[in-house]
Amino acid sequence: MKRIQKISLELVAIGLGVLFFIPLYLLIINSFKSHAEILRTPLAFPGIDVGVDNILRAVKQMNIGHAYATTFSIGFVAVMIAISFSALAGYALARLEHPVFRLMYWVFLAGILLPIPSLIIPLVFVLKALGLGNTFIGISFAYAAIISPFAIFVYCGFFRTIPRELEEAAFIDGCSPVRAFIQIVLPLMKPVTATLVILQFIYVWNDILFPLVLVNSADYPTVGIALWKFFGSRGRTDLSLLFGGSSLVLIPVLVMFLSFQRFFVKGLVAGAIKG
Repeated sequence: MKRIQKISLELVAIGLGVLFFIPLYLLIINSFKSHAEILRTPLAFPGIDVGVDNILRAVKQMNIGHAYATTFSIGFVAVMIAISFSALAGYALARLEHPVFRLMYWVFLAGILLPIPSLIIPLVFVLKALGLGNTFIGISFAYAAIISPFAIFVYCGFFRTIPRELEEAAFIDGCSPVRAFIQIVLPLMKPVTATLVILQFIYVWNDILFPLVLVNSADYPTVGIALWKFFGSRGRTDLSLLFGGSSLVLIPVLVMFLSFQRFFVKGLVAGAIKG
């Protein structure tokens, strides 16, 4: 019976893997086809007449170096701010038994449920009032605020799996709460922190709403904005250029995920192992 269950789970996993690989397959093969060939045979392997011409044209028209630098800078600042404050907030919510902190936990949890488009108008007015409208710092702070609730929720759940005895032993040895957090708790956070960094950075990298609304896209051309410009009206989009640009947007994220894959997996199972 256990063998049948194991085989069934393996078949389900293989099926899901194939299902999730299909979009990646279509993106890769169509990046090397002409527009007419994509429309005619979207599932077939590409010929040898187009090659990397689509990607080279996309590199030039997207000004990919500038787009990469802009998006990476915004994502790096936003994720670092969110991770730093979320770790401290999650630690406080998990360790301090007080009605105010229990209430704040539900407030942060509600932040995950808020639809992002509903926050756009308030964000625009707040950034303008603070003098941060159409600025690099303004959009970075906006992203940090949006991704923090989920990070706090994950950190809080992770900290609750860590035995209090570890910190109590440090307190007996003369450690302050801050020193105990840095020397005892912080090293245990590496897997879950790596997971959050990957997930949150991918969200910022792929987002198009904030760069389109909060800043002038000419001043801060993110990869999403650069790719969005390839969409034409009334079906006049050049699909070969669009697929080539999509490959350029995907490559950094794919490299990042493959590089930190082992940390990502450890972060996903950290709570289960500690529990």
